Amino acid sequence: MHEQDIRLGELCGRPGSLNGTAVINTQTDMDAQLLTDAEQSGMEVITLELSETKAVTQQLPKKQGTIEVGTASVIGSRKSQQDSVFGYESQGRALGIVCDGMGGLAGGEIASRAALESIADAWFAQKDIPDIPSFFRREAVRADKKVYRQEREDGSRLEAGTTIVAVAVRDDELYWLSVGDSRLYFIRGTDILSLNIEHNYRLELNTLLREGKLTAQEYAAQEYQAEALISYLGIGNLSLMDVSAKPYLLADGDIMLLTSDGLYRSLKEDEILEIVLKHKKDMQRAAQALTAAVKGRKKQDNTSVVILQYHSG
Repeated sequence: MHEQDIRLGELCGRPGSLNGTAVINTQTDMDAQLLTDAEQSGMEVITLELSETKAVTQQLPKKQGTIEVGTASVIGSRKSQQDSVFGYESQGRALGIVCDGMGGLAGGEIASRAALESIADAWFAQKDIPDIPSFFRREAVRADKKVYRQEREDGSRLEAGTTIVAVAVRDDELYWLSVGDSRLYFIRGTDILSLNIEHNYRLELNTLLREGKLTAQEYAAQEYQAEALISYLGIGNLSLMDVSAKPYLLADGDIMLLTSDGLYRSLKEDEILEIVLKHKKDMQRAAQALTAAVKGRKKQDNTSVVILQYHSG
């Protein structure tokens, strides 16, 4: 059982903490055309479930609140900015997206922008989205295809990709999507928790080790590859994503932090938490303080954040 599973179970089971069943999965109700495409390509959709976490029955009615949004991005020591970020709020609903592109100077930038625009355009094209988890699954597959089909000026395939972490807030409900290793942090009070699983080779190594298919020595010999991504938008046959199957009910003051890996590879979780809590009355200042904390460091990656805070009244 992952340390993450244990911590999520503790948070869900604590009075005044996160309500809802903690489940991460990838396949239910994909629309007919996309499901046909998946079957024809032999795509295997993987489901990950935090099956041992505690469930808290959701009995509270939906409450429309307000969401405050902040965004910030710094280039770091890289030659180009390959992250793309988006934050939007209106009438108690919000959408936040962070994409971290990869694939050379222009390639990563094009990939992250294409993915972000694909998801955001689909969101605003619909007046109402009754089933947000299905929306995220469907649009992740579409964004994957869009990124995969990007071309260079000579017509050859761009061969670029991007991670994505996205959240949607509707009334007092939180939904999320992630592919790759960008993170979604959830902050309630003085607790901070990374909600999503990173789709890198370490995930496979840990699974093989738990199942007894890999010895500790074999694990150590392959650990140098642990950060390599095993899923991202642009892979061409997306089969691994995290989507919240059910909404998390938000409480007043809850904070959601979306970030590219440039932040969490430079700052520890307690440092991130300290900065956010220091600026919890102003999400834009919180976002800027987070990126300022890593600015100027040697070999600093692009770092981008979107931070949202829910207010119930």
